[in-house]
Amino acid sequence: MTKIPLPSFVLLISLLFILGANPAWALSSDRSQTIKILADELEIDETKHISIYQGNVDMRQGSLHIVADRIIFHFTDQNDIEWLEITGSPATLNQMNNNNEPVTGTALNINYYESKSIIELIGDAEFKSSLDTINSNKIKVNTETDALQAGGKKANERVEMLIYPKN
Repeated sequence: MTKIPLPSFVLLISLLFILGANPAWALSSDRSQTIKILADELEIDETKHISIYQGNVDMRQGSLHIVADRIIFHFTDQNDIEWLEITGSPATLNQMNNNNEPVTGTALNINYYESKSIIELIGDAEFKSSLDTINSNKIKVNTETDALQAGGKKANERVEMLIYPKN
């Protein structure tokens, strides 16, 4: 495993995709914005096709802001992003959507599958969009269609939804 100091060319390669194909979830102009990551450490393992940013990770691109303990980028053999693994206590993801409304996800683990446009919030998960809030152990959002699934068949995976009346 090779350790290299920040900033690195890996930032450009590994981050160009961040929530790029998601008109419903994200502000469409975010994809063309500069990406900045601050972290205590960066480790790159080319044999495993991963880059690990850890320690007080703060990532920004346009309105997107992620705060986490660790972010792992998983790459394909062609160096395309396969998925992003975000962990924290909790990890948070904030972004404005195209209606200029904040969208927030928090969880102990957040997985973003770029090719599927899926974000999974796992462990003490909370998803806020506009004035509505969903709490569950697991929340899955399709960033292209805004389709959402929460909870599961286990007793500890109940869903709590708060829907506020519109003015």
